[in-house]
Amino acid sequence: MRRALPSLNRLRALEAVVRLGGFSAAAHELLLTQSAVSNQIKRLEDETGVALVERLGKQAKATPEGQLLLASAKRIIGELESTLQHLTDMQGEVTGRFVMGGGGTASTYHLPPLLARFADEHPKADVDLHTAHTPELVAGLIDGAIDMIVATGVAADPRLVVEPFAEDRLVCVVPPGDRAALAAVGPRDLAGRRLVLFEKGFPLRDPVDAWLAAGGADLGRLRILDVGLAEAQKSFVIAGFGWSIVPEIAVAREVADGLIRALPLAPPLTRPLTAAWRRDRAANPGIRAMRGILADRARAA
Repeated sequence: MRRALPSLNRLRALEAVVRLGGFSAAAHELLLTQSAVSNQIKRLEDETGVALVERLGKQAKATPEGQLLLASAKRIIGELESTLQHLTDMQGEVTGRFVMGGGGTASTYHLPPLLARFADEHPKADVDLHTAHTPELVAGLIDGAIDMIVATGVAADPRLVVEPFAEDRLVCVVPPGDRAALAAVGPRDLAGRRLVLFEKGFPLRDPVDAWLAAGGADLGRLRILDVGLAEAQKSFVIAGFGWSIVPEIAVAREVADGLIRALPLAPPLTRPLTAAWRRDRAANPGIRAMRGILADRARAA
C-alpha cells in the first residue's frame, strides 16, 4: 500500500525552521505567520509519527529523525526547483527569484547599480542579494541556492563558468590633515605608523599582508588595529587614528568630499574580481541578462 507523502510546503517549512534556527525567522522568510509555520511542522510530525524539531530556548534544531527527513527533503526540493527553473528557462523571459551573491566590497560598491539596472529591465524578476565570503558563495552556487556570484578567489571547477569581471585597485588612505610628502606608499613607509586593516581571515587581509611582507615590512612590529568592517576602517582614518589600505572604489566618495586622502601603493596592489555561475545553467534567462550587464560594466571601466 502506498503511503501518503508529506506536502512540499511542510517540507519547506521544516527546512526553513532548521536552517534559520527558529519559527519566527522561518515565518518571515516564507511570508507566513509564526502559528502557520508551527502548524506545518505539527502536521508533518503527525504524518511521520516522530518529533522532527526540538526547541532549545529560543532556538530550534532538528532531531535525528528530522535531520534524516530534511536530507531527503532538500534533495527533492532542489531537484523540483531545478526542473521548474529549466521550464522557465525554456520560456526565455526573466521572471521569478534571481539570487546574486557577492563579497563585502562587491555587494557594497560594485553590485548595487548593476542590480538596479537588472531590476529596471526585468520588472517580473525578484532580486535577492546574498553577501558572504567566497567559499560560502561557491557552495551556494553549486547547490543552486545562488544564481550568480561576483567574488575574489573563485577556484577553477568543471561545474562552473568563471570569468573576469573587474580589478579592484587598493590604495593607502590617510587623514586629510596628514600632509605626508609621499607620491606613493610602499611597505617600508608604514613603519611606526598605526594601521587599520581588515581582521585576519578576511579575503582582503591576506593580499595586504603578502604585499607588506614582500616589501620588507616586519609584520610583527607593525602597529595594526584589526576591524571587521570597511566602514569602520574609513571612520578610524577620518578620525585621525591611523592609515589604512582599502579598495579605491570603497573610498571614492570620501576622497571626493575631502574627508580622506588616497595615495597609490608602490608596488601596485590589485585584487581580481570574477563572475561565476553554474555551467549547466548558462541558458537561464536571468543569468544571461546579468552577464550582459556585467559585460557592459567591464567595457565601460
